Amino acid sequence: MKNKKTLIFSVIVCLLPIILGVVLYDKMPEQMPIHFTINDVPDNYAHKNFALFGIPLIMAIVQAICLVAVSLKTNKLENDEKPKILKIMEWFIPVITVLIYVIMIEVPLGSTVYVGKSICLILGIVFMIIGNYIPKMSYEVGKTVFHPMPKTEQSFRKMNRIMGYSFITVGIVFLIMIIWI
Repeated sequence: MKNKKTLIFSVIVCLLPIILGVVLYDKMPEQMPIHFTINDVPDNYAHKNFALFGIPLIMAIVQAICLVAVSLKTNKLENDEKPKILKIMEWFIPVITVLIYVIMIEVPLGSTVYVGKSICLILGIVFMIIGNYIPKMSYEVGKTVFHPMPKTEQSFRKMNRIMGYSFITVGIVFLIMIIWI
């Protein structure tokens, strides 16, 4: 693993919400909502210990596994050669963990959180960022990251453009959905 600082710091960011959970522990109900319908109605609950401490811990483990797996796959690349999309994806899980955790805490506290709108906003922005960077990946980096890989650079570029446009389109759809939810 070349970038141990990123691994350590991103895992710490995944675990940071636990501090908020400790501070607000007594104010939380025994059963906390962890899943919501499209109309912001909770439809799945978990014990507060799992919701406050287990979810960030699981996300930190998933983050560590993902970073190690990507590092093993891209260990041939220099750090400055690593595509920006991978640098962005290194922080996807920590950022989502913090945002979702805050939403999960706000609902039992009685705050008016529009869960569906919040999730659509987060996903819309993430899809648009990823869609912006996919077409910028070089063919040489693609050979290291993707398997199977298109045989020619031209087909690789076409595939990346289509994927980029698709991701941006999905991001825009998520942002438009905010109006109807």
